[in-house]
Amino acid sequence: MRTDTLLLFGSIFISAFLILASKPRVSKSTYVNKAIGHINKQYKEDLIEFTEATAQFEATASAFQKGTKKEAQLHSAYRNLRDQFKKVSFLLEYLDKEAYDKVLNGAPLPKLEPKVSDYAILEPKGLQVIDELMVEEFTPNLQEELTFQAKKINVQANRLVSFVQTQKINDRQFLEASRQAVLRITTLGVTGFDTPGTLQGVEDTKIVLQSLQSYFNYYEDELAQVKAPELLDHLNDLFDSGIAATEHASFDAFNRLQFIKEVANPIYKTIKDIHTVLQYETIAEVSRFPLAVNSEADHLFSPDFLNEFYYVSIDPNAQFEALAALGKKLFHDPILSLDNRMSCATCHAPEKAFTDGLPKSANNQGGTLARNAMTLNYSVYASGYFHDMRTKRLEDQFEHVIMSKEEFNTNYQEIIAKLELSPTYKKGFQRAFPKQTMMRPYQLDYALAAYVMRLNAFNSKLDRYFQGAEVTLSAKEEQGFNLFTGKAACATCHFMPLFSGTVPPLYSESESEVLGVPFHKDQPLTLDTDIGRLGNGAMREVAPFFKHAFKTPTVRNIAKTAPYMHNGIYDTLEEVMDFYNEGGGAGRGMTLENQTLAPDPLNLSEAEIDAIIAFMKTLDDGTTDTELPELPRDFEDPQFNTRKLLR
Repeated sequence: MRTDTLLLFGSIFISAFLILASKPRVSKSTYVNKAIGHINKQYKEDLIEFTEATAQFEATASAFQKGTKKEAQLHSAYRNLRDQFKKVSFLLEYLDKEAYDKVLNGAPLPKLEPKVSDYAILEPKGLQVIDELMVEEFTPNLQEELTFQAKKINVQANRLVSFVQTQKINDRQFLEASRQAVLRITTLGVTGFDTPGTLQGVEDTKIVLQSLQSYFNYYEDELAQVKAPELLDHLNDLFDSGIAATEHASFDAFNRLQFIKEVANPIYKTIKDIHTVLQYETIAEVSRFPLAVNSEADHLFSPDFLNEFYYVSIDPNAQFEALAALGKKLFHDPILSLDNRMSCATCHAPEKAFTDGLPKSANNQGGTLARNAMTLNYSVYASGYFHDMRTKRLEDQFEHVIMSKEEFNTNYQEIIAKLELSPTYKKGFQRAFPKQTMMRPYQLDYALAAYVMRLNAFNSKLDRYFQGAEVTLSAKEEQGFNLFTGKAACATCHFMPLFSGTVPPLYSESESEVLGVPFHKDQPLTLDTDIGRLGNGAMREVAPFFKHAFKTPTVRNIAKTAPYMHNGIYDTLEEVMDFYNEGGGAGRGMTLENQTLAPDPLNLSEAEIDAIIAFMKTLDDGTTDTELPELPRDFEDPQFNTRKLLR
């Protein structure tokens, strides 16, 4: 309790300081009469209702008795708690994401405290934990845990509100929080991530839309003054459509594809248009640091939705074109390996979505490496790289490859010594790094990273459908999308729009999962001995729940990247879907601690599995970088000029 309180107080103090530092400089009377004054007033009233709901739920949980009226009262009190929470959650999350995740609505899995020198485990708490408890079979221990969680959220909610009550939100913060709310309901709400037990995410979405609508109507006068009342009319029409679509909709039957295209994405864009026409400052104007989400993007599937420079140390104002061109040459050139026989493209062939089609990649001795090659498409958008997430920046990956005895088996100094023998390479480095007179190790890393940053087309059939191109999905593809983002629960780990483990709505953290992937396909199944993230060498990640955990890869271009899983055990998407459908390793009978995949069967029919696979194939980019570069043949040492361009 004391640790939670200190974390909460510290997080809120920082949040309060930032809010005060950015509050609008207007007189009190002007502030009160503007939309934002009314918004602040309603927000504080809604916060009080939220704390009252937490108290009611705690009292009801402590008196809960199975098979009595008190059971019905518990479910009613829980729904009321969710309703009151969803009215204010978008502002709570925006203003203090850390407190939101740690004590209010964190995922029901243990995590590591991210801001300490040593690793510290944060036990799950908050509404997602309660949501799972709400559907478990009744036992005295269940009631005890439910009461404990209810009391904890009541205490923390009251502490949080006592701090927030003294703060003022400005227009920029409200408008940005509203767009973030749209991302959350789209990626974490209607998919079931936020309600892993009750699957009430569709009902939650209705409440969020109603809350946003009530807040935005305060902008009526301001939009009229700038002669843009039609924006509010359009937004209200969209809110009405979304509320109607979510009214009484069941989780399995809800049409998420239609909702995103016709409601969520247009709301996201319209809020941006309101922000622009009212001429309020943007985050890009007040922040020195880039964010992962580009505030200028129109919607979730815009090609520019994510800012790739957020994930790397490369300066966006650098000579990026020259840097990427140099990186492409280096990527395909075996000169980087000790014996000039292995290049990056050896394991990451462009025509195979930058994989190699092997269960485990080949090493330099005729054998195999420990794991399957991951696609490089969309790989930049992550906070951890390799299957075990042992590096935290894209540009740090190369070091592990060149120093591996089984791969390039060399070092930076030897590589640079060879590259300096080529006038073409020397000119390429000079164009990419005009302020440097000598080749340096980091330049190799940056050049290769810049090339990989180019491998994100966002032009698949699904992207073009959401982007408004003249593209329609078949009935099977639409069904597959709705299953992927609904009943099959795929999108609770493969988050939109990357369909990877990079978590919305901030897209600043990537997840790993424990699935129970077997060593072989034969019965009885045995767990693969690879311990994954637990053995990645990072002392801060020596946590028991990382044993057998592997990075959640993107599903984009999935049809090109067989075989699947970190050990390449499954040859087809049908085999992968059967594995998930049966609940992973634990669902198939393995004894496995900390499996993050629910062991319960999904009960997907063959037709439903077929539809999901049909949808996943709509994520094929249709384009890839197959144009090979011309390798420099002007090395002073002639032995290097006969090297072969590898595929």
